[in-house]
Amino acid sequence: MIKIEREKDITFVSSSVTDFADSMGYCEYKIPLSIKGVKPRPTQSLILGTKAHHAEEKYEQEHVELEPVTVEAIEDEQVDIEFARENVYSTLSMPFEFQTENVLVTLSGRIDKIMRVEGTLVVQDDKFVGRPQIYEQKTQPYPSHLLQVLAYLNSVYSGKRGNNPEHWFDLPHTKKKWELRICDRKTREPYKIFSEYQDAFSLHYLHSSLEKFTTIALDISEPEHHNSQSKCNACNFKSFCEFKI
Repeated sequence: MIKIEREKDITFVSSSVTDFADSMGYCEYKIPLSIKGVKPRPTQSLILGTKAHHAEEKYEQEHVELEPVTVEAIEDEQVDIEFARENVYSTLSMPFEFQTENVLVTLSGRIDKIMRVEGTLVVQDDKFVGRPQIYEQKTQPYPSHLLQVLAYLNSVYSGKRGNNPEHWFDLPHTKKKWELRICDRKTREPYKIFSEYQDAFSLHYLHSSLEKFTTIALDISEPEHHNSQSKCNACNFKSFCEFKI
């Protein structure tokens, strides 16, 4: 859900990372619906994907022994560290100054996997799909998936849920890298992996998407339609949306 609150001369826009990425990478008309509090029923695909995530988390807890992550290790960018699966929360805050108001956008999320390897900060996100073969010919991930990992990469982190700055920590690094693993939902094995280092282009894409997301949320600009009937047919907001094709 996307929330808007105004306090004195600042407007606060808060959202989950997934709602931001889904609206900007899939359909911008999800933004006003989310602000209104529309909560569609989860799709069967989402339910099965969530179960696979839980199974993968349980498997790691039972079969993988990770080195304890200490404050000293976190602060030393030369030390390789790996956090337990789904054990780190992210907060991305971005200020914008528009003609009519000053805005602070905050995105909150929970990361599948985060680590530092040879000085490189790596964020990994798993997508458990029923037919991973459809990704065979794709050379790039879907925009919504890319925006999700970019938001995680440019956040501060916490071992606790919530946006308490006292719990935030940064991970010193020399480079940033994202990995999107397309996994078979039945076996949970990776079928295809998209991976790249963050560059100026991807950072600009994140920033411009955040700005557009904010202007739509605040009615400064209108959503743009994707004009895809197949997207509308697959959308869980379809029954609530007056702009569906």
